[in-house]
Amino acid sequence: MSVKSRKWLLISGTLLLMLIIGAVLAFQIAVRSLRAEVINALGPDSEIADLRVGLTSVVITGILIKAPRGWPADASLRAERITLMPDLRELLSRRIYVNTVTIENAYLSAVRPKQGGGVKVLPTLLEGRKKRQAQESGRTAQIATVELSNCVIELFDSTLAGHKKVRIDGVHGTLKDLTLPHLDSRTALDLSGQIKGPAHQGTIAVTGWINIAAKNSDLETRVRNVDLGLFEPYIMQKAKTGIDKGVFNLDLKASVRRNAVDASGQLTLVGLKLKSGEGPLGGFTNLPKRAVLGALADKNDSVTIHFDLNGDLDNPAFSLSEKLGLKTATALLKGLGVGFEGLVRAFFVLVSGLGSAFTPA
Repeated sequence: MSVKSRKWLLISGTLLLMLIIGAVLAFQIAVRSLRAEVINALGPDSEIADLRVGLTSVVITGILIKAPRGWPADASLRAERITLMPDLRELLSRRIYVNTVTIENAYLSAVRPKQGGGVKVLPTLLEGRKKRQAQESGRTAQIATVELSNCVIELFDSTLAGHKKVRIDGVHGTLKDLTLPHLDSRTALDLSGQIKGPAHQGTIAVTGWINIAAKNSDLETRVRNVDLGLFEPYIMQKAKTGIDKGVFNLDLKASVRRNAVDASGQLTLVGLKLKSGEGPLGGFTNLPKRAVLGALADKNDSVTIHFDLNGDLDNPAFSLSEKLGLKTATALLKGLGVGFEGLVRAFFVLVSGLGSAFTPA
């Protein structure tokens, strides 16, 4: 090999080494940037057991966001593992792109305030996001897909005595197209989970889209085979009795524009039986409860109620109105001290909070 050839080989090797060193340094800077972004996003009331960065992913384990004082659960969020797959080439730019965020074995607590209205989630984190938005320099992030695997949501309803709790297990599904920190994009939603009762394991599925910043959404909810007894405080009104057995199915199609609700749906009660109780039954003192329910039920022992739902989502008393042909049936049920307006409202409020529940802040 000639001297000239060896010289060019040495120069080429040196340049290649410098490029490798430069790439490693750029990667380390990008990693530190992402690490800072994650810590900043979770806020001061959080803990992380471990954060590991690979060539294509960032894995965070043992995540805990503590609940504020007065919250009915000890944590706002716990997650066994969150995996981010970012485009590392864009970590130093003003716009971060994340291909996938996978959330595994997470627990989220949500609260409906005593005054009613919408569901509150991650209060300390969301408050921190508002402060960061006021101070930010314009850096944004785009997340293509958030994937949920085996998550749990507990909703504590403070409008009822004792913080009535609704639990959804095995939540899985996806949210697609999120823009942070403004949350002003139309995010596609496809989630499902189980509602476990003493006699049945019911299911819930929610599909559609949400725009969190604008308080707009189009969502379809399908609930099947859920024990009525789990929701007795929403159903039993003035009757001195309770629910012995029965399940319900719910189909709800809801549109929200600027926080105004316009929804319609169908509620089906299957095998509803009330416990024996004392005291008058509204306007039906002389009629046995089972006779009234029997008159309403079809041959499959089902009672079907069609309804509309309208009003302001933040108003604790937005209205439920029955279709004209079923006002008599609804009146008979109310005569027994049984009403379903609270049940439908509770599910709508729960579903309206699902989208923002697992949206990174």
